[in-house]
Amino acid sequence: MPNTTPDPLAGLRAAPDPRDPRAPTLLRPWDGQEAMEGRAIVVGVPYDGGIPSRPGARFGPRAIREALSSFGTFDGERHVTPAIDLGDVSVPTMNGADAHRAIEEAARQVFASGARPVFLGGDHGCTGSIIRGLAAARPDIALALMTLDAHLDVREYDDEAHLSSGTPFRRALETGIVEGARVAMIGIRRFANSQYYLDFAAGRGIHLTTMDEVETHGATKVAKAALYRATSGANALYLSIDMDACDAAFAPGVSAAGIGGLTAREMIEIVRTACTDPRLIGADIMETSPPYDQDGRTAKLAARLLLEILAARP
Repeated sequence: MPNTTPDPLAGLRAAPDPRDPRAPTLLRPWDGQEAMEGRAIVVGVPYDGGIPSRPGARFGPRAIREALSSFGTFDGERHVTPAIDLGDVSVPTMNGADAHRAIEEAARQVFASGARPVFLGGDHGCTGSIIRGLAAARPDIALALMTLDAHLDVREYDDEAHLSSGTPFRRALETGIVEGARVAMIGIRRFANSQYYLDFAAGRGIHLTTMDEVETHGATKVAKAALYRATSGANALYLSIDMDACDAAFAPGVSAAGIGGLTAREMIEIVRTACTDPRLIGADIMETSPPYDQDGRTAKLAARLLLEILAARP
């Protein structure tokens, strides 16, 4: 039976202003018929099995969507074009190998449709499966990979049942569409990565931009330089954002909060710069973990980054 009890606050709530549309209106469900070729697509990836010691990122997709209510649809210069929201990938919660196969297949289908997706996570390990899905759909491309992350995430792993949030970019390098010289990582922090994996990254020709360099040269300048290096010889670009690239003061609700990271303003500047490249074919925003998010500030920043990505789409 429906609840017919009168709402005592109904008369006190302001009606929505039709002259000030809010950002949630930008996400529209797919009707099952509309062609997705060239369209901006949002897909949730509610899986955090790669972070068993600090779960919570599986709630990130919902939190980011809800945080859109804090924003409008116009940034002062650009109106954001509505995107199709495909909802969340259906993934098992216990079996990591099955979960990653489901994520990879969902990504393959989205990229095969010609859509330009933004994936909302979820632990960063999901990105490895997303890029593998892209490789399956578009094996012909030479992909540039640009990341915002405190960590290299190139850890070794035994098999798909043992994937973690530290493995996505090693898995990307194992595909035929990514090579180290077309990978640029921004936000690498001191005391966050081992000598072993720093040597691995150097040996593969990965371009690393540390927080020291961001502080010295500024976010926009290092973003332009990283974009130039990564896209040399590429015909497509993928942007991967780990919210732990941001300092814990601005983004406490992440899976691996840290000190000495990017400011919220720097995150926005770097993402906006990356999205100017017309070769951008996909992106993700990972590691928003609502159980640790004070005042929802991390989800709000993630939602703002989502808007920056969508605003840059044609």
